[in-house]
Amino acid sequence: MKIMFVDMPEIEKQCRPFFNSTDIECYHYYSNEPESLPLEEIEVIIGFPKRNLLEPQTMPNLKMIQLPSAGYDKIPLDDLKKRGIICANASGVYSIPIAEWVIAKILEIIKQSRYYYQNQEKLVWKKNYNMFELPGMRALIFGTGSIGQQIAKRLRAFDVIVDGVNSDGREIMYFNQCLNMENGKKASGNYEILIFSLPNNKHTAGLVNSDFLANVKKNVIIINVGRGTLISEPDLMDALNKEKIRGVALDVTEKEPLPVSSELWTHPNVIISPHSSFISDKIDQRRVELITFNVLAYYQNQEIKNRII
Repeated sequence: MKIMFVDMPEIEKQCRPFFNSTDIECYHYYSNEPESLPLEEIEVIIGFPKRNLLEPQTMPNLKMIQLPSAGYDKIPLDDLKKRGIICANASGVYSIPIAEWVIAKILEIIKQSRYYYQNQEKLVWKKNYNMFELPGMRALIFGTGSIGQQIAKRLRAFDVIVDGVNSDGREIMYFNQCLNMENGKKASGNYEILIFSLPNNKHTAGLVNSDFLANVKKNVIIINVGRGTLISEPDLMDALNKEKIRGVALDVTEKEPLPVSSELWTHPNVIISPHSSFISDKIDQRRVELITFNVLAYYQNQEIKNRII
């Protein structure tokens, strides 16, 4: 069986030893260095496949794609499903560092970290009495997948009441209760903290708009580690300028990189990071474990983890 990694040389190097006792052959596709590959014989792609690789005439024997990300909004799932191609994502690989990032940003906001950092730079010794505690606060997490669960688990340790929002309101571990999307939007005004860990699709794009923000509680904290398309940035800026929001932390934006002209960069109540909340010293280990497990599962005709289609 032939498999192909796409622009992941270090991951391929770490995965290869796990296939030594099999007849799995590894190849590598470099998008900036085209080379002669037996594309017509490749069964499994690991990485983000280029659009041309997904054409039936290019890779007629393709049977499975293992994505290195949790998100899959840029993959033509409907086309792959019609061809019977399996697709799996990397859900769970990045959940812990992202959840830690969320907790860090909430604490930065309620403990006025920016105020003290700025004063430290100016050598100013001055207290800020506008600080708060987490116990008793209510948080609503839109998205109860692996990332949402890890966030909820950590917030509960701070005695925060954590509810979740998913497609049908099904119960999920670590959440006090779960609501469906429509009820979640209606209930959003009851929470001090709103966290978004949703993928981009027709149901989530533009979720946080002027209507949504008109309903939120004054001095709410908003965190987005899902997709930048979830939030209308002009509507968010309008709410910030009306002093309705205590703090915002965005790891994702509508356009990435965030344009230098965006007012979000300089607003005193906004924290920006460059889509980096997932970074950790342990993610490569988890990716290798998932990739090797799923490739061997496919090879042995066994159940595949994180299967989307």
